[in-house]
Amino acid sequence: MIKPITITEHLLFSTLRLETSSGVGTGFYFVFDLEDNKKIPVIITNKHVLNGNSNEDVQFSLHYVQNDRPSEDVINIIYSTNWIFHDYYDLAFTFINPLFEQIKTQGKQVFMIPITEELIWKNDKLEELTSVENVLMFGYPIGLYDHKNILPLIRNGITSSHPAIDYNGEKIGVVDMACFPGSSGSPIFIINEGNFTDKKKKALVTGNRIIFLGILYSGPVYNSKGEIIVENIPTQQVVRSVTPQMINLGYYIKAQVILDFKSTIKEIIEEKNT
Repeated sequence: MIKPITITEHLLFSTLRLETSSGVGTGFYFVFDLEDNKKIPVIITNKHVLNGNSNEDVQFSLHYVQNDRPSEDVINIIYSTNWIFHDYYDLAFTFINPLFEQIKTQGKQVFMIPITEELIWKNDKLEELTSVENVLMFGYPIGLYDHKNILPLIRNGITSSHPAIDYNGEKIGVVDMACFPGSSGSPIFIINEGNFTDKKKKALVTGNRIIFLGILYSGPVYNSKGEIIVENIPTQQVVRSVTPQMINLGYYIKAQVILDFKSTIKEIIEEKNT
């Protein structure tokens, strides 16, 4: 197995292929920064990937650390846990550290590279971007993945709405990208390796840049009657009497929304400590 060096190689070890009772979706590792330099690792995905069930069991595979790189072999997990749902948006998280600690008792350490808070830009910072930016999405379209190496697939596209603008007044953005069942919960990034354009300076900047834009959750489709419908990206292929046609647009929840979970996490930690 390769030792990840570049930004895109790192992100190969940031996602999980989540299998549930009804299909397949994408989850990803995220670390919250709390006071006193406390780090809280979690898995984040969409509510609908979990069938709206806060006690949904998920199955996934983990690499462990072997000679400072991901192992060829993997640990297969069925994780019975409690998922905490966002009050409004199609997001959920669960604590992953209990699983990591359990695996440590077996003399192993999980190899994972989490997405972190500093990759999230606020809207005023996003204004430095242009309307059209290249984006990458890491996930498992129609459940596909590198099953030998247990790695996700990468899709590319462009932004269809300006990243700094809240689409239809919601904390939502739109990307022009093929978004298929299984991609629900996939993280979407702007990634520039080598150089990128600075809009303010109107100049080409040498260096790397990574911005965590958001999490795919739904997209518009049209049916045989020509009606446009917005649907959650499903977790499995479904045959219907009126087959919806995808138009290669996806709606993502802005990454800033994830930070809404911090207050909930603080409350849970405080309750455990009392």
